[in-house]
Parts: sequence; C-alpha cells; structure tokens
Amino acid sequence: MGAVRIARTVTGRNLIAIFTGSYHGIFDEVIVRATRKHTAVPAAPGIMPSTSQNVIVLDYGTPESMAILKERADELACVLVETVQSRRPDFQPREFLKELRQVTQDAGTLLVFDEVVTGFRSHPGGIQALFGIRADLCTYGKVVGGGFPIGVIAGKREYMDALDGGAWQYGDDSIPTVGVTYFAGTFVRHPLALAAAKAVLLHLKEQGPALQEELTRRTTAMVEELNDFCRSVGAPIVLKNFASVWKTFFTEDHPLQDLLFAMMRSRGIHILDNFPCFFTTAHGEAEFTAIKTAFRESVIELQEADFIPKRALAPAFDATKPPVPGARIGKDPDGKPAWFVPNPDAPGKYLRLDA
Repeated sequence: MGAVRIARTVTGRNLIAIFTGSYHGIFDEVIVRATRKHTAVPAAPGIMPSTSQNVIVLDYGTPESMAILKERADELACVLVETVQSRRPDFQPREFLKELRQVTQDAGTLLVFDEVVTGFRSHPGGIQALFGIRADLCTYGKVVGGGFPIGVIAGKREYMDALDGGAWQYGDDSIPTVGVTYFAGTFVRHPLALAAAKAVLLHLKEQGPALQEELTRRTTAMVEELNDFCRSVGAPIVLKNFASVWKTFFTEDHPLQDLLFAMMRSRGIHILDNFPCFFTTAHGEAEFTAIKTAFRESVIELQEADFIPKRALAPAFDATKPPVPGARIGKDPDGKPAWFVPNPDAPGKYLRLDA
C-alpha cells in the first residue's frame, strides 16, 4: 500500500497494474479479480467497486500482457509484481521481468517488486540479485522481522523521498524537495520490531549468501526425494519449490485428496491445506525427517483407502536381457524401445514381442 502511494505521488498518475495469482496484502485495491477486459472488480464482499477502478489485472508472464503494458505504460503509476508467486513457485519468468524493467523505465513508470516472501529468503539481495533486475521500489516483510510484525519499503532515493520530502533541515529555510505523501501505522518504527530486524539483518550479513544457498539445497533435496516417492507409488502428487518455499500440487482431481493435510496433522505436521510452506534455518534434520515420514505415510494411507489412485509402474526396459534368443531392439509405434523377433511368415520382417 505504501509503495503504491509513493508511485502515485511521484508520477502523478493513478492507474496501477497487477497480475493474476499474486498476493499483495489486504488493502482494498489489490483484493480484486480480472474481467475479460483486464479491468478489476472486487474479489470479496464489503469492498466498494470504486476502489478498483484504477487497477488493471493481467496474466503473469504472457506476451499478451506485455503487449498491453507497452500500450498503456504511459498511463501507469506502477506495475506491482510478486516476482515468484508463492502459489506458483516453479514459474519464474525472468525474460518477461527483464523486458518489463525496460518498458517501465522508458515510460517513467515505477517497477515495484513485492518481495515480502522472496526477499531475504532466496538471497540477501532477493530476486533483484538472483535475476539481475533492479526495481524502483521493493517491499519486504516477515523474514526480516524474525517473527515480529514488520514491513519494509526500500528503493531509489528519488522515490523514497516521497515519504519525508528528501534532504531538508527543520528549523532553517530549506523545504521538502518533492511532494510528500502520508504513511503511518501501529507498528511503524516499533522499537521491538526494529531491534529484531537489526539482529536479523546483521545475522544475514554475517552469514552471506551461503545461508540461503544451503537452505535452498536442503529444500530442493527434500522435494526431489518426495517426488521420487510419489512416482514410485503412482501417487498423482508433485511438490514444487523456489528457494526454501515449497508447495504440494495434485496432478489429478479426486474428491477426498485434501485429506492428505489432515493425515499429516494427525502425525504432528501442520500444513495449511493447499498453501505454500516455508523452511527456515531453524529446521534441522529431525524436522526434515519428520515431515518426509509423515508425508509418505499419509500418501500410502490415502491410497489404501482408495482416496487417490495407486498405479503400478511399468518395469524399466533392460536392453541387456533379451526375452528370447535372437530378439532385437527396435521402436514401437510410440517411439519407445521394444523387443522384436523375425517373422516366420514374412522373411526380412519382424514381429514385436509383447511384454
């Protein structure tokens, strides 16, 4: 909310653009859904239609959306982007973001990265460092507070000056050099939250990027291990992650599949149904093991109750063991390897051996 207010103050424009699937908090303007014409309408009762009249909602990462942004860039105060959406952590449209950076820069539109989830969790410099893209403003939260309530707006001086007027001295004839907007809140500059944030930032600075890299490695290893398990038992479930953010997806639709989360809770592991999860450096090997064990046991219980299917996997093709003497390897109509033997009724032709 503060970043949007800054963007409108500096540019003098009203219109903002956001993307479907992104989450930007709970202020009225961003609790919206898109229409076919890419305008916004309230997504919850109690939100007045007038609050969304200066918002356009586009699909994230598509050429069609980029074309609209190019066409309307001169109207936009900012484009607000959850760079890697927590609901879709595997989608990371780097080239789209690089092009968006150029389009907004040329139009004098602010590019605002919402890194409340990805900031400090993926890299000390967040997505800006990982993708090599510099935003005009960036918002952070959660991680930097170390568990305390805090939000952070960071950005380039010419935009941050809209919060305090820039470099001016109280008591002499200097005055704010830019228009100043209003921003306040219960936890703004709260001493305890600031002390926690300082401790977190000093810890991150001391540890360097290796802290996030190791946590990403451990998260990815767990995701790959559980995906291998699901494939081995034929469960229609896949885990996806970005850095230490991971989420469970069902690849098919079965009425009682969400019982997976209740079954994990009965084993002492709480995951909010169909929401993303976050590992931290406080999670040790014991916690990783407990999560993996609960997941495997829950999947097997779902299958035994016939709530999700269990499919036997076809045995791997072994090219070193022909089923009969003289069999040769060829390809079936689907292009997969198969064994063939000479056709006694058609010299020079071969018959496929069924498994």
